[in-house]
Amino acid sequence: MHGAFCGAWVWEEHFLPYFADNGFESHAVNLRGHDDNEQQGFVHHIGLIDYVEDLNEAVAHLDAPPILIGHSMGGIVVQKWLKENDAAGVVLMGSGPPHGMLPSSVGMMWRDPFLVSQLALAQVFGPGITLADSTRKALFSDNLPSNVVNSHFSRGSAESMRVGFELIWPDLPIPEWNREIPIFVLGAENDFFVTPAMVRATANIYKTEAVIIPDMAHAMMLEPNWHIAAEHIMAWLEDGVASRR
Repeated sequence: MHGAFCGAWVWEEHFLPYFADNGFESHAVNLRGHDDNEQQGFVHHIGLIDYVEDLNEAVAHLDAPPILIGHSMGGIVVQKWLKENDAAGVVLMGSGPPHGMLPSSVGMMWRDPFLVSQLALAQVFGPGITLADSTRKALFSDNLPSNVVNSHFSRGSAESMRVGFELIWPDLPIPEWNREIPIFVLGAENDFFVTPAMVRATANIYKTEAVIIPDMAHAMMLEPNWHIAAEHIMAWLEDGVASRR
């Protein structure tokens, strides 16, 4: 599940072929209003529950319980979906934490209020209207070439303002996680949105250990060293998750 301001396309270049080449049937879901090939229309009435329904619809077409990867906002969607559904495994990748994004929002405003103002513009109009060079640190490391950053920003979409508010307190956390669903929690050292401390807090709730990748930013699947994140996930899958399917 992709995060805010983007679509299923974030998985197409690297992650989908990587996991397909390693023997996993792989699919990426476009949450409503995020397909860059459709008229996005007015998205601000859409809520997290609508995104959960999108995930439900996608899973209904599968022959077996899936292993879900949720990035950023998509991680919150996956966690809400887990409240009433089961999966063969879950990867929370730079995911919003169960306790919501309020600490992140306050921290971002304190660290870089101008960048937060640019993100507010992206919320309404899409990332294409913002200053890519000034907002790249919200998503990407300095190692990603500017022309690639600009290309990604040009494909971005506005994000529901309703969802933005719901992420502050997304009807979580899960107080006592005692279900037998393997969960892998992955974060990035230089993540502006979801700091390593937030990633570790998420891992603690799900009674597991977080993996933090050095020298990587929020959009891990698009970073130059994306393969490190993919390899961590693959190692976790090979360490017993795949055999349970």
